[in-house]
Amino acid sequence: MLGLYLIDSFVTAIMMVCDIFILTHPKLSIKKYLVLFVSFFTLFFILIYFTWYPLIFVVLAINSFLLVNFTKKFYSFFYVPFGYIVNCVLANVTGLLFNILWDITVQELNADIVITIIYFICTITISCPVLYLVRRLLQKYLIDIFENMSKKLLTLIAFMLLLCAVMILTMASFFDNIDITHREYFLMASSLVLYSLFTISMIFIVLHTTKKSYEAQKKVEYLENLNEYTRNLEMVYENLRSFKHDYINIMASLAAYIDEKKYQELETFFYESILPMQKNLTQKNGALNNLLRVKILELKSILYTKLLLAVNQDIEVNIDIPDEIDSIDMDSVDLIRMLGIFLDNAIEACLETEHPVIHFHLGKMNQDTVFIISNTFIDKGLSVAQMHKKGVTTKKAGHGIGLYNVSEILNRYDTIYHETLIQDGLFIQQVQIS
Repeated sequence: MLGLYLIDSFVTAIMMVCDIFILTHPKLSIKKYLVLFVSFFTLFFILIYFTWYPLIFVVLAINSFLLVNFTKKFYSFFYVPFGYIVNCVLANVTGLLFNILWDITVQELNADIVITIIYFICTITISCPVLYLVRRLLQKYLIDIFENMSKKLLTLIAFMLLLCAVMILTMASFFDNIDITHREYFLMASSLVLYSLFTISMIFIVLHTTKKSYEAQKKVEYLENLNEYTRNLEMVYENLRSFKHDYINIMASLAAYIDEKKYQELETFFYESILPMQKNLTQKNGALNNLLRVKILELKSILYTKLLLAVNQDIEVNIDIPDEIDSIDMDSVDLIRMLGIFLDNAIEACLETEHPVIHFHLGKMNQDTVFIISNTFIDKGLSVAQMHKKGVTTKKAGHGIGLYNVSEILNRYDTIYHETLIQDGLFIQQVQIS
């Protein structure tokens, strides 16, 4: 009997670690998976040996906290109870098929080692593609919601999943020592499926509502960026109107100097008044002309907004976009948030220096897209690693989450390489998107 307990604990631990491997993104180290396996195996053996099923709450909670500690993401708390619920439901559906096709009872499933192993293999074979599909859906639709959700709401959802796991195990284990008919087995398995679907549906309703709120917030941010973009274009337009007016006066002044043959005064007037104005206009036109190579509307909008804002604050802006940019393999909202944070930080940092300068490069390297943003700054003693921690800042209270938010965004992508450098008196952000 002890051998059967060990096999049950071993196979269940394997299933749970497989669930975590499938759901977790990016992947953990082998050492961390081994720690989770030992934890699952030990706790499940205690649970099975003493047959005290409410202990499942503790088993799942402990391993969920371990996973959160390993991933540094609070929402990964969901993965352990969710994976367990999926395993339980599919295990009972598999057991129902065994019962209908080969008349294998619950007692035989629990008592025969060979049947138990085949049973678990079938369950894992079914659960792995299901969990992979769930992970794809999470990555595509819900990760942003999880990362912006309050911890209170995340805790409530986690508690609902843990409670659901306890109820499913309790309901299923009630029939472990009772002979039941095919019809009763079907009703039991159906009850577990329906209860699980009900719980998960309630959670998805909460997530859907949260997602709508999040999207509304994003639209507000988009409109704010659009308003800022419009204001900067209006500023450029006013500058051009002013230049047109000044141009007429300049021509009249030049004509006066020439008519009176005051060539020395003409030379002084040209170098002191006309040439500086020409340099300023050339820089603004250069910014506009370079951005014409960007064909992605959202990207062009954020670049116009931020770079023209920098130009209008008398920052020397050097823009290098040698290639036409018509597609980037990154979510547009994430891309705008990332560049908005980088450029805002660059503008704020370089304005503190005596000669504020921003260099912006956007180009192609083979099939990859590369962003390089560098700016002058005053070194205030923070390391690059410290700058990416939540709450660490040289600004006023309430700031300091920008680079941390960028790190959270980029951690969701396997195809993006990001590096922060301090080199030759410049603060440099490099992003390469494959």
